[in-house]
Amino acid sequence: MSECDKILNQLRSDDSESVRDAAFVAGTERIECAIPELIRHIQEGNLGVQEAADRALRVIRGEKAVQAVIPLLASEEAPVRNAAMDILREIAEDDLESVMSQLNSSDPDLRIFVSDILGSSNSLFAVAPLCDALLKDEEVNVRYQAAVSLGELGFSDAADSLINALEDEEWVQFSVIEALTKIGAAQTSGALVRALDGASPLVASMIVEALGEMGDLKIVPLLIEQMETAPAPLQNKICRAVVQLLGDKTLELLPADKREQFNKALLNALEDEDEQIQLAALRGLSTAKGDDATQKVMSTVATFNVDRDTDKLIAAVECLANIGCNNALLDVFLDDSELALRVAAEAVSRMSESEMKKAIPTIISVFNNKGLSVQSDLITVLAKAADSSEETFFQNVLKEQTDGLLLKKALFFLGENSNSPESAEMVFEMLSHESFDVKDAALEAAISMDNEILWSRFVSSVESEDSTERMMAVYALGKSMNDVHVGLLKEALSDPVVDVRLVALEGVIALTSEPEDLMEQVQELLHDSNKDVRLAVVDMIGKAQSEVYQHYLIEALTDEDDWVTVRAIEHLGALHNNEVVEPLLGVFATRSILVQHKVIKMLGKIGTERCFGALLTMMSHDDPEICEAAERAAEQIRSR
Repeated sequence: MSECDKILNQLRSDDSESVRDAAFVAGTERIECAIPELIRHIQEGNLGVQEAADRALRVIRGEKAVQAVIPLLASEEAPVRNAAMDILREIAEDDLESVMSQLNSSDPDLRIFVSDILGSSNSLFAVAPLCDALLKDEEVNVRYQAAVSLGELGFSDAADSLINALEDEEWVQFSVIEALTKIGAAQTSGALVRALDGASPLVASMIVEALGEMGDLKIVPLLIEQMETAPAPLQNKICRAVVQLLGDKTLELLPADKREQFNKALLNALEDEDEQIQLAALRGLSTAKGDDATQKVMSTVATFNVDRDTDKLIAAVECLANIGCNNALLDVFLDDSELALRVAAEAVSRMSESEMKKAIPTIISVFNNKGLSVQSDLITVLAKAADSSEETFFQNVLKEQTDGLLLKKALFFLGENSNSPESAEMVFEMLSHESFDVKDAALEAAISMDNEILWSRFVSSVESEDSTERMMAVYALGKSMNDVHVGLLKEALSDPVVDVRLVALEGVIALTSEPEDLMEQVQELLHDSNKDVRLAVVDMIGKAQSEVYQHYLIEALTDEDDWVTVRAIEHLGALHNNEVVEPLLGVFATRSILVQHKVIKMLGKIGTERCFGALLTMMSHDDPEICEAAERAAEQIRSR
């Protein structure tokens, strides 16, 4: 008995499992004689058998499979028709002629199915019959599907036929416009613009949306011309399309008359209910100048919901920032609307320095009359744009305000822009503020001021009984960039408070140009009773990446705390020095699995011959995880 006969007998079996197995073999071996039985099972079998037959037909393929599946398109059973369509979408190219011939069927449903299938054929040969169906078929749904399939194929050869079909029923026009958008042929955009005159409002809207996505710059003048006679909703759609095509920056290059006409349309488009149109209008108006644009944007902002309209609020701020600081925007600061005030403040903060400075007098004049949330936004602008001539304002903030954010902004400004004794005194007083955030801001401001009075105060505070005052003083002296303070910082290394010792060490390292001068202090702190200090010492000397500290990092390998040892291992590995390999191997033999894994990783990183040999030995370790880690590290070396 031949293989074909065996498969056919098995496919005729009553046992579902046997039939599925036979269908699998028929597909794998591409046994064409099994096609009729597979077709039968598509129509009659249970779900599992149907799926097996379906897969087999897709694998066998060929003309016989295509011709056998086509009749299933006329089945009265929807699942069978759907299965046939799915199969033919995949294999129709094997006999496209047989599939295309069904476009002459008297059954309109069959013509629809075939038009759909041809859209998946990826064949140029399918374009002509689909175009014929698009222009001549009497059934509107066939014409609709033909247009859809031509869009899916994407061949420009179909463009002329699709353009001619723009005069068809509205239902077909929808699919034609979408297909033309996908194809994007050279003649497409002009034809779509010309079709606007006779199109229904819905079709016209769809055409304009399509034009916006096609990216053809030459149609911009045609679209703007269309705005003169278009109804308001369509004008708004055209606004969005033009902004999409040109981008907000290129709009400035439009001729003056066109630009003025378009700006007026953009102002009207702000009132559209469509969020995308509003966003486009805001983008477009960002290149406008004058009070009218600012006033219209601000009146539109008043209609926004703070929680829902985040994107529009951001776009409005960007728009106003690009328009610049004018009288209309300054008038907003005289208003009482919190939303308007905050939007205006944010817009000013994003302007150029020269534009921001225009707003400073107005903002200062209204500052004390506004609520805290608005004041927070306003002082952000002032701290960014004001100069030393506004020092008194910020001094008054420190005297009169209690909110932490306002105080921090004032401190930041004074630190960057003032060195006067009065401001220095006020900043130093803020070091005693109850808020740690304000203390930190005052400390940074005092350091930035670089005032001799303040440095003298910090030197005195090193001896304070208050540990916080000592820590702030030590921190400031460490940032002074003046090595005259190194002696005081070295004394602070013995402070009873851990945080003071850590800050002192950081300052000493920063101010000492010769690492050798710190050996005694490093040696002492490596044996500090507090592990955090020891950890900090290892990190600080390790980050210096100097072989001067190598001996002390090796010494830290013996620290009783695993994490101190781990940090020392990491920093030694970064030195890529073969001298550290033996100390690392010594640690491996005596420490925890955490330390052992870190040693292995560093050996792989250092990558010397000694490291490779040690890793090979570790591959015989009793712990499988250690073996695996050593193997990965050795492979890392080998691959380099």
